[in-house]
Amino acid sequence: MWLPAPGTPICARDALADKPARSFILRDPQDSENQLDIIVWRDGEDVAAFVNQCPHLKVPLETFPDRLLNSAGSALICSAHGAQFNRQGGCFVGPCEGDALTCVAIETRPAKADEGYEVGRKIIVFARVLSHI
Repeated sequence: MWLPAPGTPICARDALADKPARSFILRDPQDSENQLDIIVWRDGEDVAAFVNQCPHLKVPLETFPDRLLNSAGSALICSAHGAQFNRQGGCFVGPCEGDALTCVAIETRPAKADEGYEVGRKIIVFARVLSHI
């Protein structure tokens, strides 16, 4: 799995205002074939991120862009088979129950001039991929 450099911007924090869970694809600037699909999920002030890949079928969770949450908005859901994942990435319903999404460590910080955002705007950046919970 290709990984972006630590500090690579994912999105502006306010990009999660209308949709608390969204997916973003980070691409290698040297080779467009290398990419990492990440889910960023905001719950109030807390923000978590995961690799967008179901541990059961190895496919992205959503069929339609950013349709990632169950109807209550309390869990990520895999559109392929209905598996549901809690805020820590653990599957608690479905064929992969007991397994987990791969967690991604992220940081929130002010944007720098060369990052394509207004300087000082709060952005979420990639830190590293963590092991399963």
